Amino acid sequence: MVFPGRFSTGCLRCRQRKVKCDEAKPTCRRCAVYGKPCTGYTDQFQFRHSRNKPALASAPAPVAVAVAITVAVNVTLPVAVPAQQECKQDHGAKSPEQSLYRKPIDNVQQWRHQEQAARIQAWSNSIVRAPEACYEDVSLFYFVRRFVSPNPADGFPGHLSFLPGLYDSHSNGLLETATLSVAQMAAYNKFGGEKFRVQSYRNYGRAIRMLQGIIGTEEQATDDKVIASILLLCTLKDISGEESGDPGEHAPGLFYLIEKRGPEQIVTSRGAELLFLGLIRLQVHSFLHENDTYVDPGAIATVWGVFDPLLRAMCMMSRTLSLRHRLLPSFVSPEFPTGQSRSARSRPQYDRAATIHGCFETLEDFHTWDAEAASYWQSTFEGRGVPTALGEAASGIAHYDPETACTVILIRSARLILLMSMIAYHSMTADLRLQGFDVGGQQPQHDDVDPAAAAAAAAATAALAHCVPILEQEVGLAIDDILASVPYALGDVGPGGAPGSVPHDGAAAIIIVQSIRLVASCAYSTADQLRKATDVLGRINASIGIRAALGVPDEALNRTRWAHEQEFLRSRMASTRQGSASSNSSSGLSSSLDTNASPVWESSRAHPEPISRAHPEPTSPPQFKFPGQA
Repeated sequence: MVFPGRFSTGCLRCRQRKVKCDEAKPTCRRCAVYGKPCTGYTDQFQFRHSRNKPALASAPAPVAVAVAITVAVNVTLPVAVPAQQECKQDHGAKSPEQSLYRKPIDNVQQWRHQEQAARIQAWSNSIVRAPEACYEDVSLFYFVRRFVSPNPADGFPGHLSFLPGLYDSHSNGLLETATLSVAQMAAYNKFGGEKFRVQSYRNYGRAIRMLQGIIGTEEQATDDKVIASILLLCTLKDISGEESGDPGEHAPGLFYLIEKRGPEQIVTSRGAELLFLGLIRLQVHSFLHENDTYVDPGAIATVWGVFDPLLRAMCMMSRTLSLRHRLLPSFVSPEFPTGQSRSARSRPQYDRAATIHGCFETLEDFHTWDAEAASYWQSTFEGRGVPTALGEAASGIAHYDPETACTVILIRSARLILLMSMIAYHSMTADLRLQGFDVGGQQPQHDDVDPAAAAAAAAATAALAHCVPILEQEVGLAIDDILASVPYALGDVGPGGAPGSVPHDGAAAIIIVQSIRLVASCAYSTADQLRKATDVLGRINASIGIRAALGVPDEALNRTRWAHEQEFLRSRMASTRQGSASSNSSSGLSSSLDTNASPVWESSRAHPEPISRAHPEPTSPPQFKFPGQA
């Protein structure tokens, strides 16, 4: 066969598959797309020769003779050995020339068999270079496999499931740079290697500079790749553990882009997933910073939540954060009840009665959503587990798929925040009244206090006090549901209840890590619930490599108002328990627990640990009705 003029320089696998290789070193990306490991390249290329010319043209002229020529004088000339047999030299030969020649072979068929065997032996002895580890490829393969959920066929929002369709391996754009940054940090946490971390920070700086230039242009600002890049940079904070996963520096840009894209983005599955992930990030930012400015960009969740239960769930989360911001003043801290002047208590005035009324209405909306979501799931997402009422997930009667389990955890987390905010408001206003202040932080005799508003706020606070035992019961049920849904979210349990395993457990861990941190820092978590939450956070940190799970509950949330509220509730319940114990001992009565009182806690100097408390199982979810509501 005639040599075509160019030999293939691609990798061995692409040459076997007879496809064009991109010849990337040390491994090609086409093999990565094909889903098989690249076998690398070879330094030795075998040429196909004509049967009439088995020897190499570069061999010396006397050696290149292919047949034995017998002269009439019975002198036999040496016959050249094919070039492939040079690799099969006898290392015990005295000289190289002796190994090149052999006696003539009369049988041509035998010579051909020897030639073929020599060629096979030379190919098997050829050394193929082992591919060196490419930091970009290793990090990308690991990140996509572990932190990117598969693209669902029913359109249910996942975690970065759109990334394989947007990523261009031949481009060095914003999305590709941001993806490399977070992928290399994930690989650093998993495999170690300082080069992963250094390259991650370099790509992060490049992505920030590119993002600043792109946002200024109106044409590219609303592109899917831009908002996906911001979400990836927020994910980098979770994986690296910087600022406990707080996406603070990206919140304004994310809010701007979602608002600019408008409601049209929910038409496509990719746009809907980007919207949901963006709203979750903005709500995390709003909770950690106690700022409800960025909770619902463009009121998309509020307006379109009427038609879509998923968006309605996001709307309820946003409303919870807004009510919390209005219900609890920004000056609340463990030191608030004592030692502060009236000037320090000044704050924007809200209608307290209307705010408390809104809290009860939102709790009623959570109950309604649990009842209506099941039918929506069955009609829209066939084959998935359906959300259940409060407390049923922990009872074991419901089984979820990973995406539904993450949704249930997020809903229960928002409910937990609202319940704990109402309980904290009740506890703090009770201490204020003991110091001579009304529920608004003002002295009753002050002239600028509206008597009608003060009376309405006092009535609403009194109604809230009567509901505190029910609120405490729902706190325990919400925490139980969150912890019971974690094995489904991480893939430890399949949708049918059987043990399972999924490679992309990091995708769910990114979504639920903040919710588990809430449980681990909640003052009403029992000892068993704290142990389970700590175990989950330890797995997310050590096994999956998300450093945002570190520091719970002592350090991760100590800069937030939530942490101050939980410390205040712990100290108040500890003092209540001590006062109750001293009163019972002085009267000679044995200590007993009142089912309508606040939970009892074990005394501890640094961090009081809760003892187990039994929540009475309700026959039906309690219905919250504000006094005077029909």
